[in-house]
Amino acid sequence: MPQLFGNTQGLKPSELKAIERLSRRRSERNRIVGLDLAREMASLSEECGRNLGVLMDRAGRVQRVLVGDRQAVPLPGDLGPTPAPGRLRGLRFVRTDLGGGLSPSDEDRQAMVRHSFDALVRLLVDEFGDLLWVVPTVLDPGALGRADPEGRILMDLPAMRPGQVGTEYPAELLALEEELRRHAMDLHEAAEGERCVLVGIRDGSEEEERPRMEELGQLARSAFLDVVEIVMQHRERMDPRTLIGSGKVKDLGRTAVRVGAKVLLFDRELTGVQARNLEDRTGLQVLDRTEIVLRIFERRARTRAAKIRVALARLRYQLPRLVGKGAGMSRIARSGSAGMGTRGKGEPQLEMQRRRMRDRIHRLEALLAKVRKQMENRGRHRRRSGLPVVALVGYTNAGKSSWLNALTEAEVPAEDLLFATLETTVRRTRLPGGKRILLSDTVGFLRDLPPGLMDAFRSTLEELAQADLLVHIVDLAERDWQERQEAVLETLKALGAERVPILTLFNKADLVHEEGIRPLLRHQEGHLVSVKRREDRYQVRSMIEEALGLGSEGPEDLAEERFEETKAPGQANQEKPE
Repeated sequence: MPQLFGNTQGLKPSELKAIERLSRRRSERNRIVGLDLAREMASLSEECGRNLGVLMDRAGRVQRVLVGDRQAVPLPGDLGPTPAPGRLRGLRFVRTDLGGGLSPSDEDRQAMVRHSFDALVRLLVDEFGDLLWVVPTVLDPGALGRADPEGRILMDLPAMRPGQVGTEYPAELLALEEELRRHAMDLHEAAEGERCVLVGIRDGSEEEERPRMEELGQLARSAFLDVVEIVMQHRERMDPRTLIGSGKVKDLGRTAVRVGAKVLLFDRELTGVQARNLEDRTGLQVLDRTEIVLRIFERRARTRAAKIRVALARLRYQLPRLVGKGAGMSRIARSGSAGMGTRGKGEPQLEMQRRRMRDRIHRLEALLAKVRKQMENRGRHRRRSGLPVVALVGYTNAGKSSWLNALTEAEVPAEDLLFATLETTVRRTRLPGGKRILLSDTVGFLRDLPPGLMDAFRSTLEELAQADLLVHIVDLAERDWQERQEAVLETLKALGAERVPILTLFNKADLVHEEGIRPLLRHQEGHLVSVKRREDRYQVRSMIEEALGLGSEGPEDLAEERFEETKAPGQANQEKPE
């Protein structure tokens, strides 16, 4: 690893040699910065007219020497992965500041948060090259565990004259790390997630984009991320390197430091180059809409079939975004037996990773083909039973699982989270007229559902085209329910299920003003219902019966149905013994 980093062009040979000597210096271990090293850096910085910096380990050894300009000091990108929550990197970033103020710049704050340095130590230098002030900045452990209105996670310690720098640094560092570890553990137990900033790109009005950003916030919450800020930008042309432009990237970095966020979540799909550039320039984890949906699916997948589908979608998403960097572009040398023979260029690491990913995709596709055959066999068995199949469809979190539980007394998990259901669940129930049907709950739809997920779950969704009736559940509690309704209908058309009869239920009537919503539904073919109202459950059963064209089997069967409705949960679907 080279010890000198930065722009050394234009330096005199004597200045360059003096700066290189800094790499052999050793700081006092018991001080946050040794006074001899600090004064030497201040003098050299003024002499060459550039800010200088060093990265120092906990033993006081200088690991890297950094050369900047009169405004900033650059940091190398090969410092390794960010330490785990509650741990620091074990390096101090010490830099000079020619004519700077007592507060660190936004770039310094971003670097501190990004790399989890033990401390940022700024050396304020006067016009004669004398060291005036030593200004330390450290992570504030208390800000990680409290709702800070400023959102600051850095703490600026009081500025000190050189003679005031104490010898208590090792003990202070251990106490800081212990406090960080305790708060990180508390945060993990409470939230299982990190603070994130939502980033939206709009080409119309902000009011038109707001429902989409609210949905992105719901996706973030379902992935256990804590949304602390929403940033919108109007752009007519996207920046191919960063999507949002270099100026906005800097603003996002400042915003993230201000609110203590570690994640940027974009509403648009990012290319691999864009995501890497954004991460390099902000020091934050960067996710896009597709990535967050994949994370939710990975968390929700329970059955083997669902896990295969999600893993396949993940690989298809990652393959075109596999970008080599640094050691990832090196070549793997090959040699003859026993180390003898001619060494060729070998296979690039990046190409080897791509080949392995393609091989795994082929294996998962073969496994998915077997799963599809099993599903087809189950479908044929259901069709041979002669029972009509009714499928509940709708946007994610519209209330499909709740209606399945209400109509069949099943115990399918129904949470107020997006994509709580990933597998088709089929239950048998009896209609008021006595006829039995099969009622199925399906995975929810989403606007701009990632193509990889659409392809992976296509075999599950294509079963909808074989249903006798689709019950489309629309969530009226969402302000953009009409757009969501259209998104579902477009997805059904893409799956070839547009010819199946549809019964539309406008759900969650208990959460809206019914008299105010009825004029909007005047030209809609559907019914206003709520799963919480018992009378609506009987009404929906009757509507399904009418839509299927099924008649009554007689008063005895109707009496039996009413008797089953009064049974305890879990008994309603048990058949009456012959």
